[in-house]
Parts: sequence; structure tokens; C-alpha cells
Amino acid sequence: MGDRPLHCSIKNPITLTVEDQKNVFHSGCKVIDVTFPNVSTPEVGEICFRNYYTAYISIRVKFKAAPDNGTESGEVKWKTCVRKMRLMPSPHKESGSQDYFTISKKQFSFEVSNISGMRIILQQPSPVWKEFRIEDLRLYRSSEMMSKPPPLPAWLTEDSPNSTKHKLELQTKAKEKIYFDDPDSDDQGGEDTGIPNLESISSSLQELWGLSEEMSVNQSKTDIGRYEVDGCYEVNLLAYT
Repeated sequence: MGDRPLHCSIKNPITLTVEDQKNVFHSGCKVIDVTFPNVSTPEVGEICFRNYYTAYISIRVKFKAAPDNGTESGEVKWKTCVRKMRLMPSPHKESGSQDYFTISKKQFSFEVSNISGMRIILQQPSPVWKEFRIEDLRLYRSSEMMSKPPPLPAWLTEDSPNSTKHKLELQTKAKEKIYFDDPDSDDQGGEDTGIPNLESISSSLQELWGLSEEMSVNQSKTDIGRYEVDGCYEVNLLAYT
């Protein structure tokens, strides 16, 4: 979902009624018209709103049909992209009556693009609720278009002499040349830099092994009586240990 909603004009809901000379019958149906006066190519990817006791919602869009559809070019057509979507599990109960809803592009019957208008139809067949509507209605472009990262500038992608990629390649080649041309280097056989000499490691390990063997041979086997004085223990020394 994008950060900015589409600029559109949302009209007040109109209640459909059937009137005769004596009575007015409320059909439990309201219509909200949405237009896009300042958008050249409107494309709707998500519709967000908060429900207020609306049981079902349907969405129809108006656009100009293409010439290859068997109709004249420029003819205005209405199509239903969302048909009677349920908002309340039961129209007579509170569940879902004031929840937030998002109708995404996956729930549309077709791609909603290049439209000239939209009509949102609200239905509440239950006589329990006196009023029903939707609030905080917002329309967004396609989430795929909004999430697409912007293209990188040319100085990062092109292999020009001033590009960062070209400079990094030159620095790498320079380091390799200095390493292989060094007469004091011991790794002229093509080994990677940073690997220590195996011969020096082996000689150091042999010296440590020799020292440890010498210490183990010269170690005295006589027990040291640390606190013995003339064959007896010193009481003062034992008290502080």
C-alpha cells in the first residue's frame, strides 16, 4: 500500500428509495460515487475503509472500452469488480459492524486501471440498524507499483571511467599488481594474501612440543610438604588456609 492515497472526489451517499403516493420504502441500499478529476490515468490497487453496520459491499467501475472489444471506441461501460462482498457475518448481529477492511487487487475481478469513475454500493437488509455507511474511505494505487524501488542513477550502473564500479576495479587491479610484483613476497606461487607460512607454523609447534616434553621429564616426583615443620603441621598456617 502506498503512503499517499489517490486524489479523488467522494460524494455523499445516496439512499435508494421507492416512493408511492402514500408510503416511502427504504431499500436498505446506498450508493457512493467517486470521481478522479485531477488524475490522468487512475489505477486503483487497494481500497481501505472502516465499516459502520454495512452488511455487503459491491464496487463498479466506469471506463472507456477498447475498440477491439466489439464496441465503438470511446463508449462508456460499467463493470463490476467486487460483487456483494460480505462485511458482517450476520446482518442482524454486531460482529464486523465497525471493523477496518482492505480490499486488495487480488480481490478484484479484473485490473482497475484507466477508469473515469467508481460506484460503491452498500447494502444492509436487516431492519435492526437505523443507519449504515462506511467511513475513512481511501483509495490507493497498485501496491506492486508503489513497492517497486526507484532505478539507480547512471553513474552507479554504467561502466564509465568515472563510475564507482570502474574505480573499484582499478583499485583491485592495482593491489594485485603490487602483491605479485613484490620481490620479498614468499607467496609467488599464486596463493591468496593473508595466509601465514605453513613452514613457520610447523617449526613453532615443534619448539613448543619440545619444551613441554623437557618440562615433563625434569619435573620432580617428590611431594612438597608445604605446611610441615619437623614432621608436624604448623597450627597457625593451617588456621589461615
